[in-house]
Amino acid sequence: MGSFHAGRAHHILCDLRARKSLDAPLALVVAHPDDETIGLGPLLKLMRGAHAVHLTDGARRDLRGVRAAGFRSSADHAAARAAELARVLDLVNIRPERRHCFPIGDQQAFRHMPTIAAALCAYFETRGIEAVFTHPYEGGHVDHDACACAVAMACERMEHRGLRPPAVLEMAFYFESDHGLVTQRFPDASEEDVVIPFDQAEALMRDEMLAAHASQAAILGLFRQPVARLRLAPNYDFRRPPNRGHVFYQRFIEDVTPADWLMAAHEAYGWLHGPQEQ
Repeated sequence: MGSFHAGRAHHILCDLRARKSLDAPLALVVAHPDDETIGLGPLLKLMRGAHAVHLTDGARRDLRGVRAAGFRSSADHAAARAAELARVLDLVNIRPERRHCFPIGDQQAFRHMPTIAAALCAYFETRGIEAVFTHPYEGGHVDHDACACAVAMACERMEHRGLRPPAVLEMAFYFESDHGLVTQRFPDASEEDVVIPFDQAEALMRDEMLAAHASQAAILGLFRQPVARLRLAPNYDFRRPPNRGHVFYQRFIEDVTPADWLMAAHEAYGWLHGPQEQ
């Protein structure tokens, strides 16, 4: 199984580097609107069989967070981010019937990992998804880590049912190092990481995608490097802290701690290894 996934991932990454169109059913599974732009950007246009799944609507549920984002209500925030995402997915030709967004707020995905994993398992199976692009487990954002965990659990659940899960590839986002925030790289970078620089046309398209997420302009300014970094996902133990215990989201999320994450991860593993419907 491992060699099959490695081989499938290798072919997909080689095709992306060669700018070959991919007709196979692939899934982008990310935490927020704008993560698709950070992770793959214009390369999404090559994926003619792509599905886009976002685990949250990107909107805060607390009034203070909503107002800090510049909106009057959570519903207004969610509507604005949905409209931004729709413009981006239109740019890369992902049709509306291949888009799905969970009705979960920003910073809340980790509270729903079993529900998300079960839904992803069904989604991958019914659509014949061959490979998934998602987040690494790196402690950058709690929703990113929840996404990585939910995808891994969905794939493991498929294996439990005797099904072949999709290959899982990761996109580089951000993490905390000993020297501060690092963007668009993996914490444990290696020579096996695939680096795909964008040409001039692709860089311009990525700028257009970034600009479409206008509500996120301040944050997206950190991700201007015209490149995608990708790799086959390693086997994580999500019940252990990510990135040698460096958890960046402690700096900007006040009501979620690494201990909260570990508790949610243990509960999710209990669901995964408990009795399940066939």
